[in-house]
Amino acid sequence: MFLDSGNSFSAERISCILDLSSTSTSLVNESKERRCHRVLSSISCQSVFDIFELLDVLHQLDITLRHQVKNEVTKLRLLIIDSISSLITPILGGKDSHGRSLMISAGSALKRLAFNHNLSVLVTNHMVGGEGGISKPALGESWKSIPHVRLLLSRDHGSDLCIVSVLKHSSMALGCTAKFVI
Repeated sequence: MFLDSGNSFSAERISCILDLSSTSTSLVNESKERRCHRVLSSISCQSVFDIFELLDVLHQLDITLRHQVKNEVTKLRLLIIDSISSLITPILGGKDSHGRSLMISAGSALKRLAFNHNLSVLVTNHMVGGEGGISKPALGESWKSIPHVRLLLSRDHGSDLCIVSVLKHSSMALGCTAKFVI
């Protein structure tokens, strides 16, 4: 399931990714169109535009998953939220802590979904300029403790080379990096 906060989901992009990853022997005999249709039909995309809508969707998802028959074919395995920071940032700040408590509620709901339904959750959190021009996560220090794994994705300027760095992980050394091309 893809929760889209900026109308950025693209079937064309999924098709391009499939074209680049079609080296698997199980996919060789499947036509490009059939493979694309199969993959896209397994992705549910829903637009969410604020934290309240996100919390409602997460609540409904929890109810649906609790009542779903344990069918491995239809079982949800991955929840992607792009971008959690654009949903939460507008309510942060000010004199009250209402925004921070909603952020913590969203994080708790995501952890509960992951634990109760054996679900992988991937969220994007934009980087913003910090003191001295050093980039920092948009949701700040309060969000750092919520994810079990934190990765930093960056791109080499002027090339297609991307770098992933481990910022938090229970079984990998911090600072480990890997390079890849998209």
